[in-house]
Amino acid sequence: MQFFTVKDWKTHQHYSKRNPPWIKLHRALLDDYKFCALSDTAKAHLMLLWIFASQHNGEIPNDSKFLERKLSCSGIDLSVFVESGFLLAK
Repeated sequence: MQFFTVKDWKTHQHYSKRNPPWIKLHRALLDDYKFCALSDTAKAHLMLLWIFASQHNGEIPNDSKFLERKLSCSGIDLSVFVESGFLLAK
């Protein structure tokens, strides 16, 4: 299976042990043109993907159907996040 990694994952990690109970959402995200250009649904999906990644060392499987079940949502389009640079092919 192919996996993606979250852009700049290591620079945003402050825990020596993984599986944090929460993630940081930096307010500078509001200055990120690519983030602001996403639809509201895509923004919500991206934040859910970040939460998922926090439990999996920054990795996200290239399996939309699995992620939709795991994250209790529908219509995740991983290509949007790859094209906008939020997810990087591993």
